[in-house]
Amino acid sequence: MIQGTLDRLHFGDLLQWLQMGGVSGRLTLRDARGERRLDFNKGRVCYASSTVPKERLATWLATRSLVPVEELRRILAASMLRRAFFTDLLIAEGGVKKEGLRASLTELAETITSRILISHQMEFTFEPDHPVLDILGVSLDVEPSHLLLEAARRSDEDEGIDDDEGSYDLAFSGEAFESLFWKLTRDGITGDDLVDGERMSELHDLVRDIVSTLSHWLAASPGLVPSPSGQIEDLASSVLGGEAVCLFGLPHVAWNQMVLACSLHSSNRGGPLTLGALEKDAGALDLWEEMTSSEYLRRPDAGRLDDFIGRGVAIWSRAAAAAAPHLGVDPETATLAAHLTAVPTDLVLWVVTTLPVPHNGLRKTLLVELSRRVGSRLAHLADFPRVFREVLDPRKPTSLGACLHLGRQCLPSISTWPVTIPDDGECMLEIASVSALALAADAAREVAAEADIEIVAAG
Repeated sequence: MIQGTLDRLHFGDLLQWLQMGGVSGRLTLRDARGERRLDFNKGRVCYASSTVPKERLATWLATRSLVPVEELRRILAASMLRRAFFTDLLIAEGGVKKEGLRASLTELAETITSRILISHQMEFTFEPDHPVLDILGVSLDVEPSHLLLEAARRSDEDEGIDDDEGSYDLAFSGEAFESLFWKLTRDGITGDDLVDGERMSELHDLVRDIVSTLSHWLAASPGLVPSPSGQIEDLASSVLGGEAVCLFGLPHVAWNQMVLACSLHSSNRGGPLTLGALEKDAGALDLWEEMTSSEYLRRPDAGRLDDFIGRGVAIWSRAAAAAAPHLGVDPETATLAAHLTAVPTDLVLWVVTTLPVPHNGLRKTLLVELSRRVGSRLAHLADFPRVFREVLDPRKPTSLGACLHLGRQCLPSISTWPVTIPDDGECMLEIASVSALALAADAAREVAAEADIEIVAAG
């Protein structure tokens, strides 16, 4: 394996070296926005792909009118749920001709390369042993030098990198992990609870295992998350009974449906903003059978954890929705946001229960930091609407974040739930008056108390 940064080895020099050496393998280039991948077969580029929403094959094809947009969306969603090659389904179910697909792939490779050329800095990895496959005969056969020249021309015309701040890269090795571990120990281990060198070494290895588990899973995920079996069974019961599917109380299912709804990037269609709109989109896709039968999207029930998350989401959704009108937010948007925001916390809790951290302060800090990083990364990868990404990774105060913050204050074990506004709410006066915040807080507390009584009564 060869790795480095492009400020040390120019991208053009790297491509020339790969071409002249006649090598095969995968070149992966990473920055905060995602990964771009170029596959090589004997020194020639044979495939290109990207996790950056604007550079994905489906988004690219949507601008080429090879397949109607809604059919393209359905095929892409089906490929994600089935873990099938998107190109396979395009040809088998979308009626796309290999020649047209190959031409689009070549143009996409040129565009991806042009975006790499104008990037400020990227990390790269070349894996010579990575298997390079001929995908249904649509693989490319392009000289890197030709690709580079065409990309240079395109980069002069390119609109440039957008102002999206990107998301966290969940580092799990080398210097990046050591920096993360130092932050966790600095914030999580106080002077009242010092640990010796041997204990610190044990905690270091344990945190590395936890972060590594999450990182490897994230690397293989298009944004979809495993759902507790109980949620899948509730969903299957509704589908088999011919009922209209209600996503309230099914946060993981709602997350996965949001991923599918946002899978095809469009500047004109930013994804659903309410739970009702998401249910409508999910009904139009009608891929419930694929979702309920997918084993890789199902995880075993976890008794107390599932009950804790289920109860918390129910109370949080209602409390945030009650606060919403006082802060100029659609209550349905607040409801959906509470469902989505709880999911990364559940994922981290699931891993932490499998690999328990014996130090209480470090465990709390780990939960907060990793929940934020996982949520930010997954939401960015899935191209969620900005309004939701801003609460999953709160770098500035927003009205929706304030609604969720006030709802969070009504929850049991408040420190377990993710922070949705910077500085733990101290900056909320930047977006709302004292009186509006007071009314919103009162409404949230009242509804949360009622919801808690209803949940207890329901058993």
